[in-house]
Amino acid sequence: MSRIRAGDSPLSTFMQSIGRLPLLLRHMEPTWCMESLAELDADFVQRHNITGLIWDVDGTLTAYHQTDLLASAAAQFAALQAIGGLRHAILSNAPERRFQELSRMFPTIPVLRGYLLDGEVHARRLQGGADSWAPGELEARMAAGAVVLRKPDPRLVDLAVAELGGDPARVVMVGDQHLTDVAGASLAGVRSIKLRNPARGSFPPSIRFTQRFEAVAYRLLGRRRER
Repeated sequence: MSRIRAGDSPLSTFMQSIGRLPLLLRHMEPTWCMESLAELDADFVQRHNITGLIWDVDGTLTAYHQTDLLASAAAQFAALQAIGGLRHAILSNAPERRFQELSRMFPTIPVLRGYLLDGEVHARRLQGGADSWAPGELEARMAAGAVVLRKPDPRLVDLAVAELGGDPARVVMVGDQHLTDVAGASLAGVRSIKLRNPARGSFPPSIRFTQRFEAVAYRLLGRRRER
């Protein structure tokens, strides 16, 4: 099976997004830019009527494919989980191995993926090691031609919104990339927080290239950043 079709290669995002690049470039502006997760506190959540957070992980909560949370994120992430009524979901572009790993790292938070098969999106959910798909179901669907969807496909954000209660107006996407996290959220009608990535050097060259490209594109577009 192709690593691209299985979503196990950074090229998967490129292949799924290249035809929509002009559209994505028009949706790169986040609702808020933050230097640190510390800015996303209980007061911010209440003030902006947020009941659900969709999380990217690599570059937002951890360095690339690491299991320890970034020092700049760990305490505040724990504080956010303690806020009553605030729900969380993880939406990652990681390959299957990392997808499984994330469910072990965050056992109380649903980790979501989407698969496109015969024109329909099929949701898959891991939480605490429990898979919403039966044993052998993944292999059967991939053999039938399923393709792993990648951010910035807004249908993935739709899956996360449904998980968090179904009201996109009260959900916020938190991530470190304009062209995946922010654009995907914007196309799904969801607000977004663009966090500074303090661990860019941990990413492979192919991803660092796209990070540089989007940073340059964002500056050239002359968007006004809001705080």
